[in-house]
Amino acid sequence: MDQFIATISTFPTAIWTVILGVVLVYWLASLLGMVDDWHVGQYTELDMPGHGDGGDWAAKLMALGLGGVPFSLVLSIYALSGWLFSALVQQYFLWLPNLLHYLLGAGLFLVCSALAIPCTALVLRPLRGLFVTHTATSKLALVGRACKISTMSVDEYFGRAEVAANGAPLNIRVCAASPNTLVKGSAAVILDYDPALDVYAVAALEDG
Repeated sequence: MDQFIATISTFPTAIWTVILGVVLVYWLASLLGMVDDWHVGQYTELDMPGHGDGGDWAAKLMALGLGGVPFSLVLSIYALSGWLFSALVQQYFLWLPNLLHYLLGAGLFLVCSALAIPCTALVLRPLRGLFVTHTATSKLALVGRACKISTMSVDEYFGRAEVAANGAPLNIRVCAASPNTLVKGSAAVILDYDPALDVYAVAALEDG
């Protein structure tokens, strides 16, 4: 136990210990709702002051295999990887004189910093699918699309229809001028959208 404490509290592992401590404090604050998360790559793009264009910065992380997940998760796994590499190796030269210890320690820190990148990318690979976001379809974007009536009839005040989507079909409120031929299962085309009433005007597909 004494050797473990000596390892994590001396250079260079002490640097990783501090970084890991900051990450743990961040997660604690996040659990308490005191901070917001950062996201990188396909999740969102960052505009970080002093780091140039946020898109370029995100693209570089994506190229390293570190994109598409919350930045806090990237930093957490990176810090843990660097800390583990450093702690495992450093224990073998704690006995060295100070000058040699610091020289080797500086080299170890650089090596661990480099090794932690592919290690982090490897760990993140199976997690990336959990953070894929899907853009919701705009209601106005449905105008002009085909739909399928799901109620027994449609009039000026009542009607429901389904619109095909990537996942489950969208169920929308529809209306149509009477008389019409719209019944359950009929194909229709969406002509307009009324945002005030949140209803779509439709017509039988053969009449559109």
